[in-house]
Amino acid sequence: MHNAQVLTRGEAAATGPGRPVTLAPLKDDLPPEKRALAEDLRKVFLQLGVSVRRYAARRHLDASSVTRYLSGRVPPWDFVAGVIADVQEAQVPLTPQAEKALRDLHRAAQKSNRRSSEVQELQDRLAEADEETRRITTRQRALEEALLDREGRLARVRGECRNLESRIDEQGLTHRAEVNLWQGVYAELEEECGDLQEQVLYLQEALAVTRAELIAAEDRCHRLESRLETLQELGDSRPEDDAAPSIVALLEEADRRSSVPELVRAVGDLELRTRKAIASELVRSASQSRTVEEVAGLLAGLRQAGFDAHAQTALPAMVMTRSVDDTSALARELIREDLEDYVLILVQASVKFHQPEDVAAFATALHRVDLPQHAEGLLGAAAVVRPVADLVSVAHHLSAGEHGDAAVTAMTAAAAHRPVGDLVTLSIALRDACMEPVADALQRAAAERRPASHVAEFIRALSLHGLEQDAEAVFTRTQVRSVGYLTSFVLALEGWQARSVLWDAAASRPGDDLAVLISEFHLAGRAQFAASLLVRAVCTRDAGSVRELMTALVPMAPGAESVLRSASRSLPPAEAALLLVRLENYGLTGHADTVFQSTVHDELVGHAGHFITALAEAGSRYARQDALARYAGEMVVSTLAPLMLALDSASLGDHLDTIIRGSCLQCPVLDLRLLAKRLEAESSYGQRVERVERRVEYHVVRERSLDDLAALVGVLRSAGLTSQATRLTDEASVVHGRAFKERLAREETKHEQKVMSRSFWLSDRPRRRGKHA
Repeated sequence: MHNAQVLTRGEAAATGPGRPVTLAPLKDDLPPEKRALAEDLRKVFLQLGVSVRRYAARRHLDASSVTRYLSGRVPPWDFVAGVIADVQEAQVPLTPQAEKALRDLHRAAQKSNRRSSEVQELQDRLAEADEETRRITTRQRALEEALLDREGRLARVRGECRNLESRIDEQGLTHRAEVNLWQGVYAELEEECGDLQEQVLYLQEALAVTRAELIAAEDRCHRLESRLETLQELGDSRPEDDAAPSIVALLEEADRRSSVPELVRAVGDLELRTRKAIASELVRSASQSRTVEEVAGLLAGLRQAGFDAHAQTALPAMVMTRSVDDTSALARELIREDLEDYVLILVQASVKFHQPEDVAAFATALHRVDLPQHAEGLLGAAAVVRPVADLVSVAHHLSAGEHGDAAVTAMTAAAAHRPVGDLVTLSIALRDACMEPVADALQRAAAERRPASHVAEFIRALSLHGLEQDAEAVFTRTQVRSVGYLTSFVLALEGWQARSVLWDAAASRPGDDLAVLISEFHLAGRAQFAASLLVRAVCTRDAGSVRELMTALVPMAPGAESVLRSASRSLPPAEAALLLVRLENYGLTGHADTVFQSTVHDELVGHAGHFITALAEAGSRYARQDALARYAGEMVVSTLAPLMLALDSASLGDHLDTIIRGSCLQCPVLDLRLLAKRLEAESSYGQRVERVERRVEYHVVRERSLDDLAALVGVLRSAGLTSQATRLTDEASVVHGRAFKERLAREETKHEQKVMSRSFWLSDRPRRRGKHA
């Protein structure tokens, strides 16, 4: 029954070509298991059609050992497997069922001999362990290559960093010297400012005394002039009371009885006499003592009379001397008189001269008189120019009053214009003062209004000062801003924060925005950011969103294809494989092809090997033999070297054989030479190159014609690939024997002149002319 199980597909050629083969009869005392194995093994051996002695010579075995194996001794499985392989090469392969039956018989025969059974079991386990070792060794070599590449890149980047550090140190020394120089100049100027400040105070006091003396002198002059005119005009009946009042009298009565028109007329009279300082003193004196309505009327009259300078001179003095309520009421009256620019002077004077509590009170008073925009202007200006301590005090007084939201207005202006260091100091001071809403408003305004680089600096400064929650809040708020801002923000960030922004954008931004971000990162030279954002979006979004994203990328510079190629080269193999599988599952075959070609054809061999391994584990069609063969068929044979090496790195020997059979068995011989040259150029991969070369040689020797083999040996030698030509010659000699050697000899001597040939002897003899020449 066992003989029926090992029938081959080539039973018609049971004894093969040539003479019939005879084998020694089996012993009668053989156990049943050994007899069954011997009978089936003999039947398979007869398919070869060669004698025992010839087969032993072919396999470098002892003929007596082969005879004993065929006569009943249980052979090692390697011998049985060798016979099966030779039968397959003889074009009469066993069916899978027959091969399995023969293996079962072998095991049964070994069980009859306990020692042989244990040896075979150990051999099987050793073979499995060896296979596992080779797989691990392959992966180790790939990892070592990737590690070597990354270490090289790291060394180059570190070298660049050291160069930059040296340049920074050099520039720092240069700028430090300049800073020291300017600090000395600054110290000298600061000392000079102190001296000038003292001189200004002295001169201001002297000016005030001089002005008083000038007023008294002007008054004496005026009285003397009046007396002189009186003496010259004796007999004039005009009452003395109708004479123009003296300057001293005007100044004395400015607080009491002089009407607004009289004051305006007096200012004009002094202006005509080029006594402008006295005119300004007159307006200032009247503004400090008159009612708000009268002051507003006086300022309006001066504006109509063309005396703006005197009016503007009086306003700052009013802010310093009048109450906050009077100042706010004056502001309202000035608005009614259409003198808004005077109100702005009041606001500026308040920012400059008022104490923090007065600034807060003035802002509140402006709200009461329905001037909220001027109150906001006052607080905004104070928030920008006043010290941080004053600003905190203003916010404190505002928060305790009826217009607490005005403090938020002040913080908004501070957030927009203050240096980042001031914002951090202000945040700490507001938290310490228990003004949490105001601090939140400050940080929110900074996140929403400041440039990306300032916000990134603000976040880092908050973290350095222990305000981690505040830094996180600013970081979260700023991510809702425009796409252009987000690009600059990511470029200004570092490490996990940049990745966090990218992942949040991939989850929440529309496809058009993501396309713009990816394009901007790619054009800015940050291909890693573009690749991370693309992979994150493709892996977390549904098919419709991914198609929308890829469609939006097509018309943008540099285009979807360039972005995918760049991403494929910068991503780790596992992430590149995940990107391809997602694109493949979503029906984006063209984009998936781009990722596959870029990774397999352009990248390092170890990288590409891990990439193909990841595709195979994911069940991608790109890792199937037919897909790889079709892809290889579209390429020039000489460019297949990286793909072949990658398949060897991935331990996909069957895939490699498929590509070799599909591309290397019908192509011109010159293409094989170019392929060998390309493999030789990858000598850094050592044994991997040699394994691929031997696989190519194995299939070429057995499938190509003798003429092609002889020609290939010649072109390899002419290209300087001596070792490959020698291996090919040895392999072809073993397989084809004398026929190949004769064909190779003819190929090597076909261009030589034969000594006995007619052309050799007649090559220099002139041709015989024709009869009619």
